[in-house]
Amino acid sequence: MSPIHRAPAGLKLAASAVLILGLAALPAGRAGWGLCVLPVLLLITVLARLELKAQLSRWAFGLPFLLGVASLAAFQPHGLRIGLGLLLKSAISLFTLQLLASTTPIHELLWVLRRLRVPEPLCDALALLARYSSLLSEEARRMRRARAGRTLRASRFLLWRALGTSLGLLFVRTVSRAERVQIAMRSRGGG
Repeated sequence: MSPIHRAPAGLKLAASAVLILGLAALPAGRAGWGLCVLPVLLLITVLARLELKAQLSRWAFGLPFLLGVASLAAFQPHGLRIGLGLLLKSAISLFTLQLLASTTPIHELLWVLRRLRVPEPLCDALALLARYSSLLSEEARRMRRARAGRTLRASRFLLWRALGTSLGLLFVRTVSRAERVQIAMRSRGGG
């Protein structure tokens, strides 16, 4: 276990919050200053003994969402500059949160958040998300395997369409499972 992993969760959460709030406070035209933080984040990744390629691939998974949000700025005056600034600040913030999640167990983060008096429903939602994320990933893996077994050769369009359908089905199955869990908890007197 690296020194980054052993550092107190409160310290890592505070450092991440200060960095993200600092980036948010930067004007969009000065967002390039956020690049000064990138070498520090990469150094932390190396010191934490995290695989850089895996971290970057997880980070890249969130980029389409960031691009979508940043593209909304294109409809404003000086939209390209503002959009690029938003994209840069959001991408660095996302990488910061990813490092925090990769080096800090969720139960330690939840303990710190509860000590900071973060509303209990939010902490409970985060705890449930952490608990059921492995279940959701297993469900997605089963659906992917089933889709691959039914699909022989398809065009790229059909693959994207099948992916969209699978994501919708995963959402429906997730909601259905959450409702069953809620009914089970209520029948046992848990809420």
